[in-house]
Order: sequence, then structure tokens, then C-alpha cells
Amino acid sequence: MTNADVVTAVVGALLGGGGLAFLQALFSGIGSLRTGARARERESVADLARARDKADARAERAELDRDYWRDVSGGYRYQLRESGIDPVPADPVPPSARV
Repeated sequence: MTNADVVTAVVGALLGGGGLAFLQALFSGIGSLRTGARARERESVADLARARDKADARAERAELDRDYWRDVSGGYRYQLRESGIDPVPADPVPPSARV
């Protein structure tokens, strides 16, 4: 038996014994990965990233508003003290310090 006969016998055995079905399943599996679950997973990751970015933007706006109103209330407190009026309560205790 020569090398060509061995190769022919091996290829014939593979293709005749389900090798063709294996190759077809392999290529269809690769194709489904490109268009199926992996594609949906990439879309989900992109959606989560967009939601995270929107949440970060909302948190930043809320923080800016909080800081603005904190500055405004500090200014009012200063104006009251300069006018001789004590705010009620004079020295408020934050909720985190009350525990």
C-alpha cells in the first residue's frame, strides 16, 4: 500500500463514516456563533454600557445640583448671621451623625 492509497482510504473512511456530517456541523456552528448568541450578547453588553453611561450622567447632574443648593443655603446662612439672625436650628446635626 502506498501513501496515496492510505490517504485515499483515510479520507474515504472519514467522509463515509460521518466526517462530512461533522464538517457540516462544525461550519454551521461557527456560523451560528457569528450571528446568534454572540451577536445578542454583544448587543446586551452595548445596551448595558449605554444604560451605565446614562446613569453616570444623571448622577453627575444630581451631584452638581446638590452642590449648587448647598452653596446657596450656605450663602443664606451667612446672610442671616451677618444680619444678626440665628438660623433654627443654629447648629444642625446631619442624619449620618445622629446614629
